[in-house]
Amino acid sequence: MRDSSSIRRGSGFSLACVVCGRWKDDGPANRCGECGGAVDAIHDLGSVSLEKGHNPLQTYFDLLPLRSRDSAAWLGEGDTPCFPAEEFGRRVGLSRLVLKDESANPTLSTKDRIASVGLSRLAELGVKRFVMASTGNSSTSYARGVQLLDGVEMALFCGRRFRHRLNYPDHDAVSTYLVEGDFVSAGAAARRFADRTGAFFEGGFFNLARREGLKLAYLEAFDQMDAPPEYVFQAVSSGMGLLGAYKGALEYRFLGRLSALPRFVAVQQESCAPMAHAYHEGASAISERHVVREPHGIAEAILRGDPTRTYPYIRYVCDTTGGRILAVDESEIREARDLLEETEGVSVCYASATALAGTVRMRREGTLPPDAPVLVNLTGGVRTGWPTPSRHRVVDAAWPEGPVGWDGEPPAAEDARTTPAEDDACAR
Repeated sequence: MRDSSSIRRGSGFSLACVVCGRWKDDGPANRCGECGGAVDAIHDLGSVSLEKGHNPLQTYFDLLPLRSRDSAAWLGEGDTPCFPAEEFGRRVGLSRLVLKDESANPTLSTKDRIASVGLSRLAELGVKRFVMASTGNSSTSYARGVQLLDGVEMALFCGRRFRHRLNYPDHDAVSTYLVEGDFVSAGAAARRFADRTGAFFEGGFFNLARREGLKLAYLEAFDQMDAPPEYVFQAVSSGMGLLGAYKGALEYRFLGRLSALPRFVAVQQESCAPMAHAYHEGASAISERHVVREPHGIAEAILRGDPTRTYPYIRYVCDTTGGRILAVDESEIREARDLLEETEGVSVCYASATALAGTVRMRREGTLPPDAPVLVNLTGGVRTGWPTPSRHRVVDAAWPEGPVGWDGEPPAAEDARTTPAEDDACAR
């Protein structure tokens, strides 16, 4: 991660690769053309002014990848509760446990923050059509945003088994494709579709606007807590939320709003824990033996069996801050979820409970001090009774295999030309 003090002063923010450090032209690139590393927004921290208010896009505007305040399309998310979990903490032996409850967002998910910042940045870049892949939360948040805003269309690719997690009504601006395969297959189909239609590929983990949006939950929490956290826990699949949190902590440290960086702990479910298994072995990269080919587990939001491209970033964050990556089993997740509802009256999804179970595991192991200030990000709740799109197209994992138009049909001969789209994987 580049030292933010090297920002080009007076520019608001500049773009740079977090791996090789090369500065980038202002534009939509998600990854470095030279080394393939993630491109990030490096803010002019000497010019930051934080405003108080309920709109996080205005409060933290100087720490967002936006040039104009008028571009910030707030969709009602943020300013979520952050509270001491006294009874839960007493029961598990943690006296200073604090929970950030992101289930209070409009779609009950922290991913609403992605949609606001992501759509705001796409508007500044002049993007009218974009393609993305998701297991449900990001797509639901983006679909809601697209339906609230004018002038942008999205095509969503999702593994067919996750259709029940797509919770948005049919809308002309949203095209839904259900892929016969897992999240990785859906992502590959989305990239091919973007490439062949000339639409912008949203990029997932490598979309800097996603990470910048997700860090806002942590900036809010740091501002809401009585004492800065020594440990931060979050459930991860690709880990973009944790990387965003780390960047936000670095910025707050530079600004004097944090005295030290917390230890970041990434938690996965044992049935789909490629990062945790690689980390336990001391591996610097994901190998074939770590990849979960048919991921399954109760925490559906974090079912990513192949985090090859993202693991090095999360390993770096956890190692350099004194944290770790660990896995918890289904019984631990269920136990943490039930205890949270019993003691604090808060109902969350299994992915949120996975992070909470990680704190309980470390306390029982004796690796988490009982009096340490601990922050757990509860990333979402359960959407019960929400609509699912009835207009969708089921495609196989290899689709599209030839030229395709935005409507999903082969284009007329004279329209078969396409413009290469931005691809977060640099696959070409």
